[in-house]
Amino acid sequence: MAKEYDTFVETLADLKEGEEIELSIRNLENYEAQNVKAIVYSSKENLPDGDTLWIRFSRGVKHKEPWAIKIIEELPFSII
Repeated sequence: MAKEYDTFVETLADLKEGEEIELSIRNLENYEAQNVKAIVYSSKENLPDGDTLWIRFSRGVKHKEPWAIKIIEELPFSII
């Protein structure tokens, strides 16, 4: 079963589709935060085996459509 995460960004330009990026995400099942190296796409069709990533902007506003995320590596917890 696919997992769901969210992340906070200033703008969508902060997310580089198809490239490995470091992100702070929150697991929406238990609300635990973690830092990860991941690949993200704005469409599930581009990453069919990925999990769901909800995007929130700095004031908490949720983007209308979910993105897809594939976690490559969990990183030590620190502020990115």
